[in-house]
Amino acid sequence: MISNNLFIIGSESFVASHFVQKYSDNFTKIVGIDVKSEPSPLLDNYLQVDFLNDVYISKLHHFLQALNTNFSSILFTPGINYMNDIFSISSEEWENTYNVNLKSAVFILKELLNYMSNTTSIVLVASQNGVVAHENRIDYGTSKSALIQLAKNLSVDFTHIKNKDIRINCLSPSYIENKNNQPYLKSAAGKKLLQKIPYRKFVTLNDTSNAISFLLSSKSKAMRGQNLILDYGYTIV
Repeated sequence: MISNNLFIIGSESFVASHFVQKYSDNFTKIVGIDVKSEPSPLLDNYLQVDFLNDVYISKLHHFLQALNTNFSSILFTPGINYMNDIFSISSEEWENTYNVNLKSAVFILKELLNYMSNTTSIVLVASQNGVVAHENRIDYGTSKSALIQLAKNLSVDFTHIKNKDIRINCLSPSYIENKNNQPYLKSAAGKKLLQKIPYRKFVTLNDTSNAISFLLSSKSKAMRGQNLILDYGYTIV
């Protein structure tokens, strides 16, 4: 039996946690890294890191050496959103957003290269805000747009690794219903937002988990450097 090991960057996010709960049986081993001190019990191994402190790369290096495990599936979910526009953004917030939302993806994947299986699929969770403009998203939206472009550039870079087939794609959801945003989505502002969506539905965690499963599977093997948008039609109008 070929091992199908999953490595999750941002394993304690709503998106990652739901995916693991729904699809954990599909994987031989699940390893996660994130900022929280208490990880999901469904993880086999976990490393607590601070994505805002570059020392985590060294910690990750030693963690991977000790594990000595190859991964055929990799999921990236971290994201900071300070809700800023051009008038409110600070230099520190801009740097923090890019360090977490983009830089961490580059250098964690670089560290993981030697631990990727001969056939590996990577999914970067970006955002609808990386595709369309949105108020108070000047740092978040541009960082997610850069993440989408990163998948394209890495798809080209990975062609130079002749002994491995590494696929990378992005998933860009719109507002995802979860316990933290329920008050907002049910408010007058949330209802107004819903009216902008042609199908009058918000994305669910079940929607994102199913899409991640598809992108990680061999069913999407022809997709390379693409961005799959989940938004019930928001970006088509």
